[in-house]
Amino acid sequence: MTEDNQRPSKHICLTRRAPLGISCDPELDMFQALADPDVLTLVRGLSRQEVRSPFPDGLFGLDPARTNAAIRKMRDAGLISSRRDGNDHVYFLNHPRFRDLENFVKGLLEEPEIKA
Repeated sequence: MTEDNQRPSKHICLTRRAPLGISCDPELDMFQALADPDVLTLVRGLSRQEVRSPFPDGLFGLDPARTNAAIRKMRDAGLISSRRDGNDHVYFLNHPRFRDLENFVKGLLEEPEIKA
């Protein structure tokens, strides 16, 4: 494919091999991202199906700008992953991060030890 025939990129690249830059407080990163209604919309949608880029009409009822902003927030919190498929990216939830969040919440619900 020549440079003139290449489709313009309309996705957030998550397949680069660079560190994600997750902070030293990953639970805070996840909760801050999940506090965004657009991120929650994508989480709910991605829990049912993976999505392929580009998505010029947006995803799950969000316009393209809101979709991209939510994907960036999810990426920064480590909540989303992607894989290359030809020129496209396929996005899906990063299940290990959600398990980390689940374990964090379960730990909050445990009865505290009483020290004498």
